[in-house]
Amino acid sequence: MNDPGGEDALMMRAANSLHGQFSEDLMKVLWLSNYIPEKAAQCLGIEDDSKAGMAEGMLSAIASYSEDIELGIAFPVPEQFDGKRGSFKMSDDSEFSVSCYPFYEDMSRPDNFDLTLISSMNRILDEFRPDVIHILGTEFPHALAMSKAATDDDFHYHPGKERLLVSFRGICAAIAADYLACLPDEIVSSSTLRDTLLRDNIRQQQDKFHNRAVNELEAVSRAGHIGGCTGLDKKWASRLGPEAQYHHLSEAVRPVFYEPVPAGNERDRNTIFVAGAYYPLKGFHILLKALKDINWPELKVRVAGPDIVSMNTLKDKVKISEYGKYLGELIEGCNLQGKITFLGNISAQQMREEYLKCGMYVCPSTVENTPNPVIEAALSEAPIIASRVGGIPDIIDDKNQCLLYDCNARKQMDEVAASLRKTIEFTKIDYDRALERGKAARARALKDHDPKTVAAGLADIYRKMYGEQA
Repeated sequence: MNDPGGEDALMMRAANSLHGQFSEDLMKVLWLSNYIPEKAAQCLGIEDDSKAGMAEGMLSAIASYSEDIELGIAFPVPEQFDGKRGSFKMSDDSEFSVSCYPFYEDMSRPDNFDLTLISSMNRILDEFRPDVIHILGTEFPHALAMSKAATDDDFHYHPGKERLLVSFRGICAAIAADYLACLPDEIVSSSTLRDTLLRDNIRQQQDKFHNRAVNELEAVSRAGHIGGCTGLDKKWASRLGPEAQYHHLSEAVRPVFYEPVPAGNERDRNTIFVAGAYYPLKGFHILLKALKDINWPELKVRVAGPDIVSMNTLKDKVKISEYGKYLGELIEGCNLQGKITFLGNISAQQMREEYLKCGMYVCPSTVENTPNPVIEAALSEAPIIASRVGGIPDIIDDKNQCLLYDCNARKQMDEVAASLRKTIEFTKIDYDRALERGKAARARALKDHDPKTVAAGLADIYRKMYGEQA
């Protein structure tokens, strides 16, 4: 067995030193993404589930406007693709090439920290040898593994704490605190067969977020830099990483959403579009309750994401969760049968079509930070209704660009649902004003989430971390 404190360690440390002396003009930046970007999936022959929305937007921005960066992206994949390598360009005429570093992780167990992930991160760091590491999200064990690998002191390549940037997506500690918001007590601890087998009822899901928050705390505490764009980001950065330097970090979304809204775009005023309903914090139960017995015969609610309420087949009945069962009961009890359509996993282009055609986009989440769909809906000029939670008020203005309703996790569901219903009815009554808010929301989103500005700001942070002149 090699002695980690002997000859191998001396050789690796010497290589690390030479890397700093003889690195090329390009600054090497490694991203750690929670999901595989679409281009990477195509490059490696992996099925894409379209979950890497924010990473896709940031990637497009960096590729289009940052010429002094060499980018590598690490992301979790099924076991058969572990260690596979490849690279891709954003377009046929692009000179910007991105290196891919997939690693295996059991994403079905996000509360379980597997020590072998550290070895995977060490292998990637030794191979790519980045000047700067940017962890895009703290929700999964790989964030902690990369934080450890980047800052440990052994014979592997370690950029160190001052070269490590963490930015939030969902904040596990915040999610855990309000995971049960507006849910009846009898639903929280009940279990279907699926929940029992997987130990995954609603209460257990909250417990898992508490466990994930422990990993999140250590991951963030090891970083010298934290990036965010909302007051919620800044608050949790000060709690989880009080010694780190905080940077304002704007975000870009996928390029298709920046395209002009078609002239004469017609909306179906009777359609509500929702971007997800797959777990409780998305608040779909609150929307259903808000629509109970509403006098709106033409109402249609279209939901991006899988159908989690179906019980048509034996397989459906075995797979359904307690939350899915509860939503199904609400649909029936609120007289909304036949009005709810689940669209499955849809592409960015399909999402844009939904935003363009809906009468209103509703974000009923009980916990949010910087929700991609709100930005995408704003860029599509959709009339927006959203809960006044987390970072939402920081990215869109109430009354001028959207309508926000009160959603306090300590309130009863009936009270929150009544507030949402009132906001929906107000939007219906003065729809011309809702369209004006949509136009104002797009104008702001184009400014705040401009890809060129986002790329310049991000590159500036990287340069400062690397020690270059900004």
